[in-house]
This record gives sequence, structure tokens and C-alpha cells, in this order.
Amino acid sequence: MSLLKVESLSHSFIDKVLYENASFDLHKGEHMGIVGQNGAGKSTLMKILIEGIIPDKGDIKWQPNIQIGHLDQYAEIDGSYTISQYLKRAFHDLFEMEDRMNKLYEESAMTGDPDKLLKAAAYQEQLEARDFYSLDSTINKIAAGLGIDAIGMNRIIAELSGGQRAKVILAKLLLEEPNILLLDEPTNFLDKEHVEWLANYLMSFEGAFIVVSHDFDFLEKVTSCICDVEFGTVKKYYGKYSDFVR
Repeated sequence: MSLLKVESLSHSFIDKVLYENASFDLHKGEHMGIVGQNGAGKSTLMKILIEGIIPDKGDIKWQPNIQIGHLDQYAEIDGSYTISQYLKRAFHDLFEMEDRMNKLYEESAMTGDPDKLLKAAAYQEQLEARDFYSLDSTINKIAAGLGIDAIGMNRIIAELSGGQRAKVILAKLLLEEPNILLLDEPTNFLDKEHVEWLANYLMSFEGAFIVVSHDFDFLEKVTSCICDVEFGTVKKYYGKYSDFVR
């Protein structure tokens, strides 16, 4: 099943043709790497996929009702949050559900209304089913994997360096667990051990993803197919990065 179909894509930057009538697709569970020389249009392609850039020509068709998570390492985020507070925003819908549940329990205790009690209990079942009560453990696991715990979970976002902010943004994206990940150079600010952790995470990721990276060892570990952006074309190859370069 195709999660994404790119058809007849053409785009130029100033006088340079990046793609000319290129087509490819992304299937359920595929782990796609995008490679090419600097300036070939890899990052531009990622922006086209999220409608950050409108192509000169072509159709970008995503399967309806899928959640797409895009890594924007330079996104504007509220600097007043602590790292812990910011990462918990990945679960804002669950915290809102908890607030509704608590309100219903309070109203039920005050009024004796059995319907409110039943609704509150239903919310609690949903929270338990989504592991709400172990969120701290989940957050700490991701934070440790990317080396964020060493920064300090109570550090204010505004105090962080650009590389530290990028790590925190990546961690929140992974915690959100979208159906599809779009990752442009996710290893940029990671130490070797944290690159290894991210590779293991992505290898076990059940959804699909597209990743741009110049780290060929990383691509070898995490990808199941490669899209090569070169000479105005985008060609898809099945297999690992080492299969592609043969």
C-alpha cells in the first residue's frame, strides 16, 4: 500500500534543474534513505513533501488520515519551557484527557451523578491503555538515548545551544510516534553513541520514514530502500545502502 505517491515532479532553483518528471512512492513500513551530492535537492525534496515548497510541476499524494512527523531542527519553540515540560507536550492530548477525567471525578463526588463517574472511568481506561501512567519512564528513555538527560531535564529551553535544542526537538518528535517520520540530517548534533541509539530506534520503528543523511554507515543500518537524487532525476532502489552503491 502506498502511503505517498510522487508523480511527474519537476522543480528548478534559479537556473538549476533539480528534478525533471520524477516519480517515486513510499510504501507501508518502508525505511527510505535519500542520497545525492550537496546541492542536488535532497532537503528541497523534503520541503516539497510537507508543502513547505510548491514545486514547479507534479503531484504529491499522501494517504488520507495519516500522521506525518517532520524534523525541523530550527523550529521556533517556547523558550520558557523546561526540557521536561516541552517533551511532555508530545502527549498534550493525554494530559487534556486527564484534566477532563479529574473534573468528572470531582463533579461526581459533589453531585453523586453516576453518569459522570462512568465517563470518568472510561477516560481512565483510555489513559491506561495508552500507558499514560508510565509516561515519565517513556520520556526518560528517549532523553537518555539522545543524551538529553545529561543536559538536565529541568534546564530552560532558552538556555540551550542550537545543537541541544535540535536534540530536544528530535526527542519530542519521536515521542509523538507519528505514522511517518521525515528526518533531514537527524544525526547532525549527536555523539557516536547517540547515533547508534537512534539507528536502533529507527530499525525497530514500525511506521515508515524518509531520512536524508550524509552518514552512510547510519543509512546502511536503518534503510530498506534508497532514493538517489542526481542529474535531475529521483531514482528508487530497493535494498540497503551498500546494495545501492554496488
